[in-house]
Amino acid sequence: MAAAAKRLLEVESKFVFNPSLVPTLLANRGTPPFKRLESLGTHKFTDTYFDSQDTLSKNGIWLRQRTAPNNNNNNNSSAAAAAAVPILEAKVRISGDFARSTFDEITDPHTIAGLVRPHLPQFSAEKQHCGFEVLAEFTTTRQGFRADGKFAVVLDRTDFGHAVGEVELMAEDEVVAHAEIEEFMEGYRWFFGKGGGKTEGKLEAYFRVKGESTT
Repeated sequence: MAAAAKRLLEVESKFVFNPSLVPTLLANRGTPPFKRLESLGTHKFTDTYFDSQDTLSKNGIWLRQRTAPNNNNNNNSSAAAAAAVPILEAKVRISGDFARSTFDEITDPHTIAGLVRPHLPQFSAEKQHCGFEVLAEFTTTRQGFRADGKFAVVLDRTDFGHAVGEVELMAEDEVVAHAEIEEFMEGYRWFFGKGGGKTEGKLEAYFRVKGESTT
């Protein structure tokens, strides 16, 4: 009997990017230029995170609903153009922190239920917010790229004023993937090493800004 295929993990490293270097990135005129750079366009999505008394986040589970415009809708009406498709996702942290991490990303509703209910039995995908509190909600505008044939590079800007970049690989072996990402980013330090400041993920920044606004 053949061995079951391993799940692909989302291995990522975040970075601070310099907005003044984005035109150079788009033209692929850095020193050195990327061996191959494909623009994946710009799109917008809203993430709503759910929890109850931080029970899931304390166990390394982030439950969210991502809502993005339905770009595949062939109806030309303005209402159809504004239509959005919500997707329930669970991100399980395997290792790392907000800046350098490995996640198992799950979208199957039955698998999500099996993951969440041992911690919060009241979970229901049919209820608003799955029956939980809204932990965070914000909208992100994302520019995406495929670099050197395998690395996903994204530049995110949120509606609360935070910007952060990510380099991602889908891989079975997180140790190898992190090493590949580090080598890739080091090879293009003209972009990945020129942002300055502390690298801060979107959720981490959201909680900081929210805390500052209430003090």
